[in-house]
Amino acid sequence: MELAGPVLDAQAILVTWFLGSESGNAIADILFGDHAPTGRLPVSFPFRSGQSPYYYAHKSTGRPSRPTDREFTSKFREVPHAALYPFGHGLTYGTIAYSPVSLSAPTLARDGSVTTTVTLTNSGERDATEVVQLYIRDRVASITQPVRLLKAFRRVAVPAGASVEVSIPLPASDLSFLGQSLQSTLEPGVFDIWLAPDAQSGEPAQFTLT
Repeated sequence: MELAGPVLDAQAILVTWFLGSESGNAIADILFGDHAPTGRLPVSFPFRSGQSPYYYAHKSTGRPSRPTDREFTSKFREVPHAALYPFGHGLTYGTIAYSPVSLSAPTLARDGSVTTTVTLTNSGERDATEVVQLYIRDRVASITQPVRLLKAFRRVAVPAGASVEVSIPLPASDLSFLGQSLQSTLEPGVFDIWLAPDAQSGEPAQFTLT
C-alpha cells in the first residue's frame, strides 16, 4: 500500500487496523495522551506502489545501489532502496536512543549461545515502552539468506530520563535454515546482528559461528 498526499505531510500517523467495538475509546486515549502508542508495524509500507511486493526479509539483489553510481544502473531514481515505514517501525511519546550493540563473545560454538546487549536511553519527559528487535544476517550460505531476519524481540519499559540495559540471548540453533536436502542446516561463518527499533535501523555487530 502506497501512502501519499496529505498522509505524508501529517505530523504523526496512527495505524489502528481493526480494533473492535472499543476502538473509538482506545484511539481517543492515545490521541489525548492518556495512553502511549506502543505497537509496531507487522508489514512494511513502501515509498511507491512500484516497489511492491515489498517485504523486509528480502534477498540481496546482487546489484547494490551506491550514491556514486551514474551509469549502467536500473532503478527508481527518486526512490531509495528502502521502505517508507519499515517492518517493526513504531513511535511513542518518549524519545529512545540506542547504544552500539555489544556481544558476550566474538565467536559462537554450534551448541552454544551468544548474548547481545544494548542500552536504551529515554531523553523524553514521559515514560516509554520500547520493543527491542533482534535481527541477523548470514553473510555467506549455501542457500541465499535474507538481508535481515527477525529472531527475537523484547518489550522494555524505559522511565523518563533513565537508561535501561537490555540483553537478549541468541542460541546457535536459531541460525539454522532449510538446506538443499530439505533438512535443518547450520553452517559456520560470519553473521551480522542488530538490536534495533525496526528492520531498517541500527548498525550491526559481527560474530563468527565455528
